[in-house]
Amino acid sequence: MTAAPKLQPREATAPQLINVLHSPKRIRVKFAGRTIADSRNVLVLRSNHFLPIYFFPASSVDRSLLKPSEHRQPHPVGGETTYWDLETGSKASPNAAWSFVAPQDESLSPLAGRIAFTWKAVDQWFEEEEEVFVHARDPYARIDALQSSSHVQIWFDGEVIADSHRPVLLFETHLPTRFYLHPDDVRLDRLVASDSTTRCPYKGIASYWSGRRADGSVSPDVAWSYRDPIAEMPKIRGLIAFYPQAVDRIHLDGEPVA
Repeated sequence: MTAAPKLQPREATAPQLINVLHSPKRIRVKFAGRTIADSRNVLVLRSNHFLPIYFFPASSVDRSLLKPSEHRQPHPVGGETTYWDLETGSKASPNAAWSFVAPQDESLSPLAGRIAFTWKAVDQWFEEEEEVFVHARDPYARIDALQSSSHVQIWFDGEVIADSHRPVLLFETHLPTRFYLHPDDVRLDRLVASDSTTRCPYKGIASYWSGRRADGSVSPDVAWSYRDPIAEMPKIRGLIAFYPQAVDRIHLDGEPVA
């Protein structure tokens, strides 16, 4: 019998898929308090092997703030690139903007002459009037948060520290299933509030817990929760999820989760 193929799209061995899509949203970039790019004619370069990239028409970018850079870094799919430093007089960001010189792949030809910005090299990104964090949202990404009656158990330090028949299962494109559990179903005495936070463009700001072991030692950031998720994700508010690699094992309906 032939083994089932691995279909997780971001596995290194997965066939590379590339799309250039038009975004119907108004996309804006701000730097040093100034709007440096603003357009409803943005193209999105997206792939299952790298995060989406917004490309603006050159006419929608404040070119007076861009200074040619000597930096060159070939893009894995678009080839040779050219870069600009971003300078406002009060603030500078090296190699903040870039463009393909002459993409050889015909499917990338719509990006010729357009300008992209390195996400962290600028201050703020907006879709319409809502700020977007971490990276551009992938038009092909989907998140389903589904109420479930499946039996989820979490082992940590040799003990069951979570046991639930009412999890919310979160299915996210390219990522493994996450199990969000009600705090009443979790041994909160084995968790210690952490100062760590992370941000997700699809879910919001996550707070973390570390795991307290029987010997008194602490394993950092084994679980997380969205106390105030973005409006599209209300089902996971206040629930707790665990990293599989940070605990002993996770069972779903009695079977180990890979």
